[in-house]
Amino acid sequence: MSPTEPARRRREPGRRETGRARRAEPGSRSAGWRSGPTAPLAALGFAALASTLIGAWVGAGAWVGAAGNPGAGNPGAGGSGAGAAPSPVELAVAADRLALDGLGVASVGLALLPLLLGISHPSGSAGVGTGGAVGRAAGGARHRAARLGVLLAAGWAIAAVLALWLRAADASESAPFAVSRRLVGEYAGEVAAGRGLLLTLGCAVLVMVLQLTALLRPSRYPELVVGAGLLGMLPGTVTGHAASHAGHDVAVLSVALHVVAASVWVGGLFAVVLVLGGQRPLASAALPRFSTVAGYCAATVAVTGVLSAVFRLPSLGALVTTGYGALVLAKACGLVVLLGLGWRARRRLVSRLAELAARRSEAPAPLLRWLGAELAVMAVVLGLAAALAGAAPA
Repeated sequence: MSPTEPARRRREPGRRETGRARRAEPGSRSAGWRSGPTAPLAALGFAALASTLIGAWVGAGAWVGAAGNPGAGNPGAGGSGAGAAPSPVELAVAADRLALDGLGVASVGLALLPLLLGISHPSGSAGVGTGGAVGRAAGGARHRAARLGVLLAAGWAIAAVLALWLRAADASESAPFAVSRRLVGEYAGEVAAGRGLLLTLGCAVLVMVLQLTALLRPSRYPELVVGAGLLGMLPGTVTGHAASHAGHDVAVLSVALHVVAASVWVGGLFAVVLVLGGQRPLASAALPRFSTVAGYCAATVAVTGVLSAVFRLPSLGALVTTGYGALVLAKACGLVVLLGLGWRARRRLVSRLAELAARRSEAPAPLLRWLGAELAVMAVVLGLAAALAGAAPA
């Protein structure tokens, strides 16, 4: 044995520990969703889709008809047809509505990310800046957000085209493959909901182009992408049930504020978890900003949600006697859970990250565990909201 062998052996454990620490470093690319985001995103999508389909069945009043009037779902048995189970086309419309809302919300959140990081301007005068390792990581996060934004905006545009086709079939009570291009064109040009979908399609394409441009050259004004995304989320609310309410202006304003606040809240959390989940220094910079914005958005969602229910429900008893009321209660319960999770995350997670950043400590923080749980509940609530948008208040 050479004289240097014992010293080499003494140094090797330290090297192995350093290697393990580097691999487990929260800011490394391997941190976070180590197996990739595909499986968690698929689970979120499945949860949202399941809640949408169940919500569509509940919103149609099938459960009320089955319990209170056995012939309600069978017109040939003497029922009126009210409370019938939704048709396959109606279920397809509900699923596409979920895709339309989910992809739009995600596109808004990814557009928000540069603002949450404070790198909306190349000068880097605020937030994480542009210099050093953290600045380079922020630039990489912005690039990933823009790349994902292009893909999701493209999916959003496709969902809008599918929505035109499916809703034209639903409105004409035809099978989807029996709908002609002329009928789809008439629906898009003459029906308010169809014109709204055309606006959503245009906004989705605009977001895609702006995000593609940001890949080539960082945008000085990401607010334009956020504005285009939020505009694309609004047509469904303006042309929906709220538009036919007696208090049209107040009802539409309430629902529009509800959608904008929910889009920023859910989309922002999605972007933070997906893009910054394994980048603790960046998450430490973005989470305090997002937590403040999310607080205002949550309050707005709660207040406007109550106002919307008051406008659309014929009476307080409809909460327990109609499918629409059941969906409102289920969505309200989900909102209460989200408020609790958000308050706990703000109280513990944000302060924990700030403490670790101040001490320059590499100790782990339960970032994905807390935010992932909140995002999972949001997926279920988003599915209920998609079902609620297609349900009749009475």
